[in-house]
Amino acid sequence: MLHATERRRFFDLNWIVFAVILAIIAIGLLNLRNADFYSEDSFHERQLKWYLVGMVIAVIVAVLDLHIISRLSYLAYGVTTFMLVAVLFTDPINNSRRWLPIPGLGDTVQPSEFAKLTLILALARFFHDGHREEKPDDSALMRFFRPLLPFVLILPPVGLIFLEPDLGTALIVLFVGLSMVFFEGLRWRTVFTAIGLVAIIVPLGWRFFMHDYQKDRVRVWLDSHALEERLDAAKKVLKQSPDDTGLQIKVKEIKDVLDKAYQPKQAEIAIGSGGFYGTGGQLGHADRQRTLPYLHTDFVIACYGEERGFIGCTILLVLYYLLCYWAIRVTKSARDRFQALISVGVCGLIFWQFFVNVGMVTGLLPVVGVTLPLLSYGGSSVLTICMGLGLLFNVVFRQRATG
Repeated sequence: MLHATERRRFFDLNWIVFAVILAIIAIGLLNLRNADFYSEDSFHERQLKWYLVGMVIAVIVAVLDLHIISRLSYLAYGVTTFMLVAVLFTDPINNSRRWLPIPGLGDTVQPSEFAKLTLILALARFFHDGHREEKPDDSALMRFFRPLLPFVLILPPVGLIFLEPDLGTALIVLFVGLSMVFFEGLRWRTVFTAIGLVAIIVPLGWRFFMHDYQKDRVRVWLDSHALEERLDAAKKVLKQSPDDTGLQIKVKEIKDVLDKAYQPKQAEIAIGSGGFYGTGGQLGHADRQRTLPYLHTDFVIACYGEERGFIGCTILLVLYYLLCYWAIRVTKSARDRFQALISVGVCGLIFWQFFVNVGMVTGLLPVVGVTLPLLSYGGSSVLTICMGLGLLFNVVFRQRATG
C-alpha cells in the first residue's frame, strides 16, 4: 500500500502536457470539421470515435506493469511483422496494400502504424538485455557484426512496409529505429558500415524497387523549374514538327511528372494564402480545398494553414515542440534502460512524423505520404500515438510512485 504522500505524488500529473495533448486533439477535430465542410464528408465524427478509443487504451497502457510490456515486446513485434506480411496478400486500395479488415466491424487497421510502436518496444528490450554489448568470448567476426544486430530488427518492417508500397511510413520506421540506435551510441565502424549499406541500397532501390510515381515525386521536388523549362522547349520544337512521335511521347512524359507537382503546389498556395491571421474557419478557397490531395490525412495542415494563418501554425508548432520536449525529458524519469529507450522512441515517432509531414506539405521535402500525429484522420495512427503517450505516462507514474 502507498502512503498518502506517495499517492499524491503518484497522481501529481503534468497538467501542462495533458493540456497540450487535449489542445492538439481539439485543433484536430475542429480542423477536420472544417475540412469536411469543403468535401461534404464526416471524417471528424469518425475521428472522435478513434480519439475516445485511443484515450481509453492510453489509460490502460499507462497503468500496466512495464515488466509485462517488456516481456511481451518481441511477441508484439512478431505479430505486427506477421500482419505486415499478411497485408501484402490483400486486395489493393489506391494501388497499395496497407489495410487489413477487422472481422465483424466493417473497418480496417493499418499494421504499418502499429509496427512503429512494436519496433520501439523490441529495440528497447534488445538494448536493455545487452545483446549489442560485446562479450569476452566473441570471435572477431562476431565483434564486427554485433553492433549491426539492431538492424536485424529494423530492416524487416522497413522492407515489408516499402513493398506495400508506403515509402513515407517505411522512412519513419527507419528514422525511429536509427534515433534509438544513435541514443545508444554508435561506433565508427558501425557508421561507416551503415553509410556503405545506404550507398548500395539507395541506387538499387531507385533502379529496381521504387515505383514510377515515387520517382516522379522526387524529380519534381529536386527541380520542378528545370522540368517546366524542358517542357516549354519540347513544346516549341513540337510546334515545328507536330508529327514527331518521339517528341510527343517526351512531352507527355514530362507532363506526367509535372502533374505530380500540381497538388503539392496547391497545398503550398493554400498555406501561403492564409497570411498572418488566416482566412477563418470554413472561409478558405473552396475550389482549391476540394482539389487538395488527401485533405483529411497527409495534407491536413494545408487546410489548417489557410484558415488559421501564420499565428495558428506557430501555435501548433509550439504545441508539438512542447510534446516532444516533454517526451525526451521523460528519459530522466526512467528507472532503467528499457524505459529510457521507450521515451526516446516515442519522442522520435512524434518528431519524425511531424517533421516529414510539414516538410512535404511546405515543399521542403518530397511528397512521401505521412500523417500528422493526432491531427490527421486515421484510426490506426491515432491509436498508435495514444499508446505511445500511454507508455510515456507509465514511465512517469512508476518514477513518481516509487520516488
